Amino acid sequence: MRQAKLLNQQVLYNKWGKAFCVDTLQMPDGVTFDWAYTKSRGGVIIVALDTDKNIILVRQFRYTIQEFTYENCAGGVEEKELDTNTASRELFEETGYRSEKLISLGTYYDLPSETNHWCHIFLALDCQHISQPILDKDVEKYFEMSIEIKNFLEVYNSLGTDKSLVKSSEHSFGIFLAHRYLTVHQLI
Repeated sequence: MRQAKLLNQQVLYNKWGKAFCVDTLQMPDGVTFDWAYTKSRGGVIIVALDTDKNIILVRQFRYTIQEFTYENCAGGVEEKELDTNTASRELFEETGYRSEKLISLGTYYDLPSETNHWCHIFLALDCQHISQPILDKDVEKYFEMSIEIKNFLEVYNSLGTDKSLVKSSEHSFGIFLAHRYLTVHQLI
């Protein structure tokens, strides 16, 4: 794949930072085929804990799977925006909380066979409630979003079981990384 020659690229849709593409590739041996994928800007996930080490989760309806989900707050990095600024902005917009202790847990790719999307995961400690969430005017207002405060260790210990609230692999991974950080630094 590394030595594939791009013969053609069709962008089937390009809006809201997401492009759905089909590339026609030619391999060094002459074989050609189409490769379909999405291109998107990066994003952030914030595992937010209040001063009592409760996790602040966002409950919202996800049209794609036709279910309510529990997730960490998250969002897309705007053009020329620093990841840390995105994390602070999304934390406040989706939850109404702020944190002065934003810790990077690393940047990871989500499903690299299907998309170039990357996600920078942060841990926000000692979050303070400032106001009601301020949802964007485009689509978030339709997500039926609400904030739920849960015991962090109970959420962590439920991951991978049928009792887990968090079903997304990337959000579960963020919680695992947060738990490792908190354990290593003897914060739990």
